[in-house]
Amino acid sequence: MAQPDSVRIVLAHHLTRGGEQLLPGDEIEVPHYEAQQLIGAGYVADVDPADSAAVAKALAPAESKPAMAKPTANKAAGLASG
Repeated sequence: MAQPDSVRIVLAHHLTRGGEQLLPGDEIEVPHYEAQQLIGAGYVADVDPADSAAVAKALAPAESKPAMAKPTANKAAGLASG
């Protein structure tokens, strides 16, 4: 089975990548091999490197993962007033 070209991950820690300062919670797209390294080092949010199922899910191809949904202004306003 071919490896996916890239994987989308959410950082758990600060990271400097390509001269860019990335913060915890930032979602980035990285090559598969780099995602494996970051997971193993504990840099990926909500992925325990010892949990093979979580690692496999995190290494799913970027194009198959939906982008993280953000609440719309109307929903956020409704929650605040409710």
